[in-house]
Amino acid sequence: MSKIKVMDELLANKIAAGEVVEKCVSIVKELVENSIDAKSDMIKIELKEAGLREIKVIDNGIGMDEKDACLAFQRHATSKLYSDDDLFSISSLGFRGEALPSIASVSEVILKTCQNDIGHLVHIKGGTILESTKCEARIGTSITVSNLFYNTPARLKHLSSIYSELANIVEYVNKISLSYPEIKFILKNDDKELLNTDGSGNLLKVIKTIYGTDVAKRMLKIESSNSDYNVSGYVSLPEVNRSSRNHMTTIVNGRVVRNTSLNKVINDAYSSFKEDTRYPISVILIDTDPSLIDVNIHPSKQDIKFSNFDELKELISSSIIKEIKTKLLIPKIEIKESEVPKYENLSLNLERNIVKEETNEYLSKLSDKININDNSDNSNEIINEEYVEEIKEENKLPELYPIGLFLGTYIGCQNEKGIYLIDQHAAQERINYEKYLYMLSHPNDNTIKPLFSIIIELPMNDFIIIKENLDILDKLNIKVEEFGMSSFRIIEHPTWFPKNNEDKIIRNIFELIISSEKNFSFEKFNKNLAATIACKASVKGNTNITIEAMESIINDLRKCDNPFNCPHGRPTIISFSTYELEKMFKRSM
Repeated sequence: MSKIKVMDELLANKIAAGEVVEKCVSIVKELVENSIDAKSDMIKIELKEAGLREIKVIDNGIGMDEKDACLAFQRHATSKLYSDDDLFSISSLGFRGEALPSIASVSEVILKTCQNDIGHLVHIKGGTILESTKCEARIGTSITVSNLFYNTPARLKHLSSIYSELANIVEYVNKISLSYPEIKFILKNDDKELLNTDGSGNLLKVIKTIYGTDVAKRMLKIESSNSDYNVSGYVSLPEVNRSSRNHMTTIVNGRVVRNTSLNKVINDAYSSFKEDTRYPISVILIDTDPSLIDVNIHPSKQDIKFSNFDELKELISSSIIKEIKTKLLIPKIEIKESEVPKYENLSLNLERNIVKEETNEYLSKLSDKININDNSDNSNEIINEEYVEEIKEENKLPELYPIGLFLGTYIGCQNEKGIYLIDQHAAQERINYEKYLYMLSHPNDNTIKPLFSIIIELPMNDFIIIKENLDILDKLNIKVEEFGMSSFRIIEHPTWFPKNNEDKIIRNIFELIISSEKNFSFEKFNKNLAATIACKASVKGNTNITIEAMESIINDLRKCDNPFNCPHGRPTIISFSTYELEKMFKRSM
């Protein structure tokens, strides 16, 4: 007896839905792309409970007639692809004819559409049409999706939290609004407006709407072309950067794509201007003949293959580097001896982050690692001697005597065993790292209200993630309140934050929370944050410091648990033994 049978169409649609409809954002993406293909210039997305309860997309496009409205829910029914040749010159966002039947097979859908004077309604549930009738006339199409995954409970069970689903949707709508600045996008969740672009066609206005005025003012316009590609858009100045690649948006013929190679090219263009672990904000629009690209290589249609890819990479890289070099103003390094004591000693007064002049002994043992005193006097140490672990002698640096500074960065030292070079920034970074890591691991209630308000403006998807993780800020003794639609105002923060760097530190904390929200670990978070703060608070390279400051760095480095590497793994010190030196000068054989 034959065992192979043709699948029931409804079962086939449910299987297809596994590829097309992964999350709520998948539905929003497919419906919005259909609205764009329908030549809409206004698209409204209305959500209930971040789309878990209901998703509604309304447009003012060309609409459909009665026959097309029903046919649209049949698998592989499409108005965008008719022959093999069309597959090699795709100019629309949708083309497979799988989205609507896949969505309808795992949810309840109500479609209202109008092309001329008569509107038509189609009500479908679980892939079965329950109603097809006339309705009120309004040019365009409205699709409401509810009861998502009601007939596939395993998929429903594995949906993310309401905040994660909403953050994903906001991120997608942000990117598609950057792709089509000429379309007015409105996004609402539970009647609260999250995004509203003006549809004027001005890309910089959309960037301002998403990222805020401060970022928009520091974006650089790029524009270049070759025989195959036209590249345009905006990239940020090097100092405007983020901790993840999520803010690098690449758009090819109006389609938002994720291409690892292109992201690497964009980031590498900044390699001489920023830290390796930071990423720029960019909106790169690539226009080309559809025959030069292949968008049919992934179910989500978000990856893409290019012809003459090396030429495209060179075009993008040269455009970014040229614009940065044209606009970048490189400040002169000014050596101010009066600023050096800020980095020489690390004993803190909790009244404010004021560096004391006396020698700090916070690292000789755990009890000395940080000598933080109560606001009222200098007598109450927060560390108890019984928790002290003796530092093994072999893990300590030998006694070193500084003789000068080489190249404004390396402290030259000597002793009876030879000569040593210490990277002043890496060494103080290690000292500060161990200090701040202890502070983060042993928080106290000493906080201060900033004299001037610190306002952190975020894209809406990042704002939602921070709002979901306010308990992390509470544990760090950072008190915030919502300030406007997508901003936070800092009410209080710990007193030990480095003076004049409070804003940068809090922004870095926000970015760490955003980048690690799915795999959050307080231990890992504390290490990353301590490394970030330590870098900000450490003396930079090409900065002259006094012999006294050198001695302070050497003494504090000797007291560290690991004096040999900075928190990023770079060596703090290298040495040349007397024997090696004499051998190089042929004094010894």
